[in-house]
Amino acid sequence: MLFHQPIDYHAGRRPEHTALTAPDYQWDYATLASKSHAIAHLLAELGVAAGDRVGVLGLNSAAHFAVMIGASRIGAVTVSVNFRLAPAELAFILDDAEIDVLFVTDNSIDDVIDKTIAKRNLSTRLIANRDNAFERLDTALARDVTPFLCDDPIDERTPVLQLYTSGTTGKPKGAVLSHRNVTSLVHMMGLSNDGLYDSQTVNLIVAPLFHIGGAGVTYIGLAHGSHNLMHSAFDPVAVVEAIQNEAVTSMFMVPAMIQAIVKLVPNVERYDLSSLESIAYGAAPISATLLREALALFKCDFSQVYGMTETTGTVIALSPEDHDRALAGHAHLLTSCGKPCPGNEVKIIDSDGNTLGPNQTGEMCLRSANNMVEYFNRPEATAKTLKHGWILTGDAAFIDEEGYIYLRDRIKDMVVSGGENIYPVEVENVLSGLPGVIEVAVIGVPDEKFGEALLAVFAMKPGHSMTTETVIEFCRDKLAGYKIPRQLQLIDALPRNPSGKILKTVLREPYWEGIDRRIA
Repeated sequence: MLFHQPIDYHAGRRPEHTALTAPDYQWDYATLASKSHAIAHLLAELGVAAGDRVGVLGLNSAAHFAVMIGASRIGAVTVSVNFRLAPAELAFILDDAEIDVLFVTDNSIDDVIDKTIAKRNLSTRLIANRDNAFERLDTALARDVTPFLCDDPIDERTPVLQLYTSGTTGKPKGAVLSHRNVTSLVHMMGLSNDGLYDSQTVNLIVAPLFHIGGAGVTYIGLAHGSHNLMHSAFDPVAVVEAIQNEAVTSMFMVPAMIQAIVKLVPNVERYDLSSLESIAYGAAPISATLLREALALFKCDFSQVYGMTETTGTVIALSPEDHDRALAGHAHLLTSCGKPCPGNEVKIIDSDGNTLGPNQTGEMCLRSANNMVEYFNRPEATAKTLKHGWILTGDAAFIDEEGYIYLRDRIKDMVVSGGENIYPVEVENVLSGLPGVIEVAVIGVPDEKFGEALLAVFAMKPGHSMTTETVIEFCRDKLAGYKIPRQLQLIDALPRNPSGKILKTVLREPYWEGIDRRIA
């Protein structure tokens, strides 16, 4: 199945059913299909051919998906670009992807666009609603055209999306995803969610479309014929208002978003959230303490999902039944990311590539039809990550006797103190239970005696503070002595990338500056 075909199916079956409600447009399925045909005709006229990259940049919008579907029709590859990047970073991605045609879906970033184009090595034809655009976006979308039929061969292994990894180390890499990768995600989620998505679903999207958590969740909803309610960006108050006013039934959030709703929305318990049937969360670890608070507030099914850009999103999930079991006395399950979704295989390997047994920690590897094609123009990086059909995740994990997978940490984030390996996520889960804590990250900092020592970085609620003595006393019966941080720092908020992941490299930088041995 090709990326655009489910949309065409629903456009024929229920043309007037709302497909997308977004800040720029509200379109039914027939209109979404028509707008994407208009984009396909425009791209063909501009000389864009199968395999060419087409950029799209801006806040979440319906136009963004019209471009994605339109590019799919001609066999082109959509590159959804992070609009929050600095001009030099944007220019790098546009050059790296060899983008000639760039769609800009809103006018709020005109200054950044101008600075980015000035730094580019290649030409840029802008399709945007601005005076100096090559063509206006609203004019392109308003075209009355016949359905576009592609003469070039397109099959399910043809690339359709290119999403850039977060780039927490080194330059970002473009993960190339095929039609098969994306439609396999739909099949996997359809089987594992027991009919959650259908024409009656109201699917709220708050994650950015340049991230698989935004693009993937929206596409799953569209492929199932759902109504997809898209916010331009995450706002915790807007989320609870939408749930109450629009009868939202499902959504995906990263833990930082859940945390903002639970702890920062005034009188959040007064909102009517009863329409919610399911919340999926993932893309970063969540503490057991926050999860319990969220379950008490939303009173709906929760699924924890694990995936990567390189796996086209979710491939492991902790089901609602697992959450129920956890609350019934098996609390340790709340620290698991679950079991493989249908069609996905998982193994744990040591540093020599040997497969490990139950409860042995090593690198987690994944294999499924969701695995990316490659990193664009990065054969060496591709070879390091994709081996014999397996994605090497870079995540340290173990699998218990029941088949539940437990993430220990990013392998690169492991701290070695006095010869002991320490996985910060374990320490963070304990520290998050301290009174007044909004969020916490544990990092390794230089230590003359032990090589590295643990530092806990806290963001606290207004009126609360934290001391080293409090941390030590609280952890004394919860962690081995060498796992308890003896240093702390208080900041307003932890730095995160657009995917919601904490940027520990940013937290470490001041402590390792000028030291030859780096932690990265």
